[in-house]
Amino acid sequence: MGLMRTLFGALLVVLALGDVAAARLPRGRRISIDVVNADIRNVVRLFSDVAGINFVIADDVRGRVTARLRRVPWRRALRALLASKGLEMHEQGNIVRIARGAVFVAERRAQLSAREHCERHGPLRTWMIKIAYARAADVAKLVRTTLTKRGRVSVDARTNTLIVRDVMCGGGRGGLR
Repeated sequence: MGLMRTLFGALLVVLALGDVAAARLPRGRRISIDVVNADIRNVVRLFSDVAGINFVIADDVRGRVTARLRRVPWRRALRALLASKGLEMHEQGNIVRIARGAVFVAERRAQLSAREHCERHGPLRTWMIKIAYARAADVAKLVRTTLTKRGRVSVDARTNTLIVRDVMCGGGRGGLR
């Protein structure tokens, strides 16, 4: 009986969307969905088919959901369903990752910790940046706001050049962003 309701809910979504089910939906596209005691992973897969977006679902995503949503933007509908199970979605390009909120918090903390470590202990690099159509001294004031604590900028007024020294962190981006 549960499988029939899930399939019926999927059919309602497809019928509500008509021929656009296979096409990528615009951000504001409204959908209707009616599922009863459906597996959350299957509902997410349904959204993947409807929206034409790639989803990666973490192993610990489990549970059943019951929802009846009418004419709701599909992203809002998905976020509401995920929130009911303590889940979140994060978009990275054309991929949407779904996991528990704690997973994303831990990842962000690890990224910040790695960045802080790099800023404290990473190797310093020097850039010579020739400035055209502005005074290097004026540009230096702006550049200073983007540097790490170890970063320094000086100006060669004779050649209108900035000499920037800062750490190099994370895929070629340092304090000078």
